[in-house]
Parts: sequence; structure tokens; C-alpha cells
Amino acid sequence: MFGFGKSTPPTRDELLRRAEDFRTHKKPKKAVAELRKILETDPKDATAHAKLGPLLIQLGKKTEALISFRIAADDLDSRGFADKALSLWLQIAQARVSDMDAWEKVTQFHVSRGRKAEGVKVLLEAASVQDDDRDGRPRAMRLLHDALVFEPKHVEAILMLAPLMLKEKLRGEARELLESALQWASGRDARRMRWQVFYYWPGFRTFWRWLRA
Repeated sequence: MFGFGKSTPPTRDELLRRAEDFRTHKKPKKAVAELRKILETDPKDATAHAKLGPLLIQLGKKTEALISFRIAADDLDSRGFADKALSLWLQIAQARVSDMDAWEKVTQFHVSRGRKAEGVKVLLEAASVQDDDRDGRPRAMRLLHDALVFEPKHVEAILMLAPLMLKEKLRGEARELLESALQWASGRDARRMRWQVFYYWPGFRTFWRWLRA
């Protein structure tokens, strides 16, 4: 009658603290439960989603984790916190390697800050983890083509791209890619490219070119 015994619902900050305590004590399920209480009130709470994503990954709930990561990353991007969003986009990309949007956002972040080499490195990493099948190869090729837009003379990108093009039955384009690169490549880079030409187009002429390299 007088309301004795009624407890005041925990505040958002209290729920965040509880979740953090459970996380540090390696109790991810309980941490997730606290964060979900916040999301019941505000389903778009970016802070809660950013904390929830890694916990869901631990629990093997990758699809749910990616949704949380993306909500948090989009929110940070929209508010101009690109540096903070970067780590989330990277976690999205590493958790679902086929997410081209996430890989490209990480790349664009580096390039926009004058770190073109770092952006290219991300694209090569992304290409290397794509599945070697009819779905994965086109994604890897797209990523490597993007890398060559930033650095047209990137040897590793060329040597990764040519075999993928051959698997996709683009023999003429693959040969043209390597022959064009041989116009400027020298030393060890040229020898590697000439070996690739000989390997895929075996013959006396390609063997002799490689031998003389």
C-alpha cells in the first residue's frame, strides 16, 4: 500500500557498469543480459551495441554481433568519430570477410588520412581471406583492382590478381596484366612475374625469358 519493497529500476549507467563487471569476470552471458536491458529502452544505443558485439562473438552469435557492430559504427561515423568507428568496421570485416562494405570503409579511412599504403595493405589482406570459389574469387579480384587504383605498380597485388583472373577464365586479361607490369618491373619483381608467365603459359619463349631474368 505504501510502496514498501519496490525497487527503483537501474539507470543506463548502472547497467553499463554491471555489464562491464560481468565482462571482466568472464561472465559474457550475464553481461549480454544487462546490455539487452538498455536496448529494450533504446534499441539504437550505440554504446551498448559497441559493448555487446564482442560479447556476442564470444558466445558464437556472429550474425547478432555484426548487427550490433554496424549500428555502433554507423552512429559513430554519423557523429564524426571516424577513429572510433574504424575499430568496429575492422571487427565487422574480420568477422565476416565477405562484407565488402566494411573492408572498403577501413580502406577509405586510411586513404582519407594520407595513409595510402596502409589502405592498400588492408585491401590485400581482405583479398587473401576470401574463399577460393566462384563467390569469393570475384570479391578478391575487386579488392585487388581497388588496390591497383591506389598503387598501379603494386607487385604483390598484380601477382595475386593474375592467378585469380586465370581461374575465372580471363586468360587474355591476366597475360596483359603481367606483360604490362613487365614493362616497368625490374630485378626480383621482374623474375617473379616472368616465372608466373612461364608457369601459366609454358613454352620455350616464356622459359627463356624467365631464365634470362
